[in-house]
Amino acid sequence: MRIAIFSEVYWPMVSGVSLVLQRLVAALEARGHSVRVYTAAYELPASVADHPGIYRAPSKRLFLYPDVQWGFPDWAAIREDFASFHPDVVHLATEFAMGGVGLRLARTHEVPVIASAHTDYERYAGRYHLEWLMPAGWRYLRWFYGHATRVLCPSHQYERHLQLRGVRHTGIWSRGVDREMFAPTHRSEATRASLGIGPEQQMVLYVGRLAAEKNLHLLLEGWPQVHERHPQARLVVVGTGPLEEGLRAHVPPGVILAGVRTGADLSAIYASADCFAFPSSTETFGNVLLEAMASGLPSLAVRAGGVLDFAEHGTNAWLVEPDSVPALAKGLDALLEDTALRDRLSAGALQTAGQRDWHAIFDGVVTEYQRAIQLSAIDRAA
Repeated sequence: MRIAIFSEVYWPMVSGVSLVLQRLVAALEARGHSVRVYTAAYELPASVADHPGIYRAPSKRLFLYPDVQWGFPDWAAIREDFASFHPDVVHLATEFAMGGVGLRLARTHEVPVIASAHTDYERYAGRYHLEWLMPAGWRYLRWFYGHATRVLCPSHQYERHLQLRGVRHTGIWSRGVDREMFAPTHRSEATRASLGIGPEQQMVLYVGRLAAEKNLHLLLEGWPQVHERHPQARLVVVGTGPLEEGLRAHVPPGVILAGVRTGADLSAIYASADCFAFPSSTETFGNVLLEAMASGLPSLAVRAGGVLDFAEHGTNAWLVEPDSVPALAKGLDALLEDTALRDRLSAGALQTAGQRDWHAIFDGVVTEYQRAIQLSAIDRAA
């Protein structure tokens, strides 16, 4: 198959959506399929060449979220490239600028469409005080998704949310974890020492976007209470995002900002922690929580969103009330104080991660592509 993917976010932009799309492309190419990714023009790392399978459209920063570039391609140029690639199916991974262009190209060239939903825009709107946009937003999303053979959701939780909003032709594209990259064997005292954390100190880890929708501000608001009761504990924050500049100007006591970590550095920092804290209630899945589980970490998460597809309270995670500073602080106290609880959650986490195989998950995506192509051929023959 020849697959054209349209997404606002892709390498080198770091986000859960970007990383899962990169993994999808690698899996498709490993299976012998041809993939062309149409995305925005992000600044590439120094001395690193772009992938030949990527089409970069001229882009502008999104005013609400400056880390995301919105692509505004030249129509004639992108249409020529699309026609030359001649895809069998179009995968729309974002719904707005690039997604809209991809939909227009698919309709113009009569190519079947698969869409995937990655972002809970309704909850995001609440974080940015834009709830008033959602009635019009849902009208647009229903129209946009209406052109797809199937809308793939990362969790049953978010699938039900879409169905309640009138998007019912849905399917599941779940998430897996690389258990070679994320494993307890990557624990490193050298990594802990580089962060200024000694062998007897407890290390709490957060990995994710430094952004309002992740509820990091609630974790940081509750941390002083935890730190007062556990003065040797350290909260290590990994990631970047809109909140980074303000956070670096006023780093709370006991908090270590570790920046962006990738590859072996990311593996080591996960495995070198003693527990994981994930306060977000807006997740459509929660990739980082599954990575923490694969690393053997007992994790604190909130009882909301896509994490409920795989996180079970007291078995593989400690789930607390969402959007609550006292609940987060109390949950962290429980993890830091109870060795037996940490051991039980760690064992359950490793068992859960062992059941999440990427290969079978990507087989399901390929099947959806094939189904879309077959249905399109039937429609044309009718």
